Amino acid sequence: MRNDMFESPLISVRDLQKSFGDHKVLNGITVDIAKGDVVCVIGPSGSGKSTFLRCLNRLDEPTGGEIIFDGVNICDPSTDIDLHRQKMGMVFQQFNLFPHMNILKNLTIAPMALQKKSKEEAEGYAMELLERVGLANRAMDYPLQLSGGQQQRIAIVRALCMKPEVMLFDEPTSALDPEMVGEVLEVMKELASEHMTMVVVTHEMGFAREVASRVMFLDGGDFLEENAPAEFFSNPQNDRLKDFLSKVL
Repeated sequence: MRNDMFESPLISVRDLQKSFGDHKVLNGITVDIAKGDVVCVIGPSGSGKSTFLRCLNRLDEPTGGEIIFDGVNICDPSTDIDLHRQKMGMVFQQFNLFPHMNILKNLTIAPMALQKKSKEEAEGYAMELLERVGLANRAMDYPLQLSGGQQQRIAIVRALCMKPEVMLFDEPTSALDPEMVGEVLEVMKELASEHMTMVVVTHEMGFAREVASRVMFLDGGDFLEENAPAEFFSNPQNDRLKDFLSKVL
């Protein structure tokens, strides 16, 4: 059991709202995410899951509410959001690797430019991480020489090279062929076992059931239910969640 019951949350979201023009996507979400939490966010397409995730590091600008990260309200216009983004690794549906750079260069460019790491230090840590995901032998290859699953594992390593405090995953397996999904989920499971704080938007219900500390159901811009995985999947309370699970399980 985590001994964090008296610690402040790593991320505290209060009345988070987001609109695109007249279209309201998030209706006032309040949630705390503790250090070491693995929070899986599930729900139908168009429910606001990715918008919620992107608001956590202000890739989408909230239109209301607060996000307190590491004790700082990152929605305050005076906040250096670039500094805080360095503490939040993000992995997208698409890999977004630089095609003209080899893998090692992809992994070291941000730590060297943003954190002023030496080439030796950045490359050393990148190679350690590549070894962990079984891709150390591909360091000099270019992204297009790798499979989709390998590129997504590289995208995860790229985020880890910044030594973030939290990892945000936006449906990281949705663009992959089915046989490649498992290798990416294995890397994520290993991160969870090492108590990396993670917020994962996913359609992978098996992963949520097995790895999450909490599962949240988002629909119509509202969190309708959250619980530990066993209770969430076996004894849902919300009628909309019951209907959703009946179609995806």
